[in-house]
Amino acid sequence: MKQLIHYFTCLAFVLIATGTVVFAQYANSDKEVHAVSPILKKLQSVSSGSRWKRISATPLHFTTYHTQGLTKVNGYFYMTAVKVNRWPKPFGKIINGYDRDNGDGMGYLFRFDSNGKLTDSIRLGEGVIYHPGGIDYDGKYIWVPVCEYRPNGRSLIYRIDPANMQKTKMAACNDALGAVAYNTDNHTLAGMNWGSRKFYEWKVTILNDSTVLQPVSEQGIKNPHYYIDYQDCNYIGGGLMLCAGLKTYKNPNDGTAFRLGGIEVIDMRNYSSVFQFPVNEWAKPGTVITNNPFFAEIINGKLHFYFVPEDDHSTLYTYELEW
Repeated sequence: MKQLIHYFTCLAFVLIATGTVVFAQYANSDKEVHAVSPILKKLQSVSSGSRWKRISATPLHFTTYHTQGLTKVNGYFYMTAVKVNRWPKPFGKIINGYDRDNGDGMGYLFRFDSNGKLTDSIRLGEGVIYHPGGIDYDGKYIWVPVCEYRPNGRSLIYRIDPANMQKTKMAACNDALGAVAYNTDNHTLAGMNWGSRKFYEWKVTILNDSTVLQPVSEQGIKNPHYYIDYQDCNYIGGGLMLCAGLKTYKNPNDGTAFRLGGIEVIDMRNYSSVFQFPVNEWAKPGTVITNNPFFAEIINGKLHFYFVPEDDHSTLYTYELEW
């Protein structure tokens, strides 16, 4: 079936043949499940006295480029990254809505094992759309946004089968999407733009034997939270997504910069924060652990966090929070 992709504000969609007619991609109804999130229950024990405990640091045995998003499927890690051949050049002023040019680069999705060995990789993007972002796994597919490397640039959304690394373009957007999260309870996909200043949302349904992303918020929903910019998000159940990120703050007196990390739980019904926790753990001086890729899961009753904050020659860090 021929794929039709058109760029609008953030409402374009592509139809993909599936052979089954049901509402929602993997469920029989669109009833939202309001279960309590096990990860949120763990996080509710966090206090200002909680501390990060590093469990392991596993070197990745391949060139990782500029790391972006992370998820874990069947014991393997999947990570997006962008290889920058030429960094975007600032214009010094706004030209046609942009503050910089496109630069040049290539986007990737890597698969690696728990020992840091690369087992597969694929290219993502088209032309000047080469910057992949934060990713999420819906139980069957990995969802990946890829955008121009500049604010307000165009984006594509891919759906990838982790078993064979086959990619499918699912949607296009006239804004730069930096991360996505997939609500597996009501089958909606949330996207966050550059700096996560806006949320976009699509309903994933089956229509005439095809998967359809139907826009719910084509103009975007303003993010009311400002202290960090979300870089990567995971759906954690109960209508909630767990996001991590950072923001650079400057001392107005001497201009010195400080990068503050953070973790937030966002209610995807209204995109309000229900949990916030500043992060002051660094992989090395100047590199906070929430710099881009992260993933969280519960193992043997303990909440584990995975981070890959460094570029090119990276390490997978595993942490626990000590209450």
